[in-house]
Amino acid sequence: MKIVNVPIETREALGSANARRLRRAGRLPVNLYGMDRPASNFTVDTHLFQMEFERGSRMFELQFGDQTQVCLLKDVQYDALGSTLLHADFWRVDDTKPVAVNVALEFVGMPEQMAGAVVDLVAREVRINCVPREIPRQIELNIGDLNVGDRIEAKEIPLPEGAELLDAPETTVVSFHFKHGGGTDEEEGEEDTGAEPEVITERKPDEGSDG
Repeated sequence: MKIVNVPIETREALGSANARRLRRAGRLPVNLYGMDRPASNFTVDTHLFQMEFERGSRMFELQFGDQTQVCLLKDVQYDALGSTLLHADFWRVDDTKPVAVNVALEFVGMPEQMAGAVVDLVAREVRINCVPREIPRQIELNIGDLNVGDRIEAKEIPLPEGAELLDAPETTVVSFHFKHGGGTDEEEGEEDTGAEPEVITERKPDEGSDG
């Protein structure tokens, strides 16, 4: 994953009133944690950060004068309408050591059409251990070759070189099945009506995930 350089400014005054003033001035309040060091408070240019965030960037090099710190984006907060960025949290990392992260899955293709069959996207991301510079923005997973009754487990996901799977290997990521749990011989022998497989929305991620 590309490391994006972002200049930062120190944030001396804290509190909600000061945060609102900073946001009006185009600065996003940010906290930096990790490496057994005290938390740091600073700001970044809101437009620059949001542009990179929406491009999929999650790894940043924060720069203050001639000092830099490589970090991973851990969390962003929006207002109640989900339209305005309010805050971001970063985590310091050693760029030479693997870190545990969640990476989004990009599903490619669609199984052959069959009436009554559904594609169940059980998970939308996978948790891996990987050196920060090798973290992919997303991992492509081909589901176009699935037959009814097939499923893809976490251990079958193509990971970047050097990456380690942290999810349970037998975790189901995608399954292709009949709506009522595996159809009869009569159903399987029915003539294809040309109906496209229904796609079931994914399960919500664990609220306790720290990725």
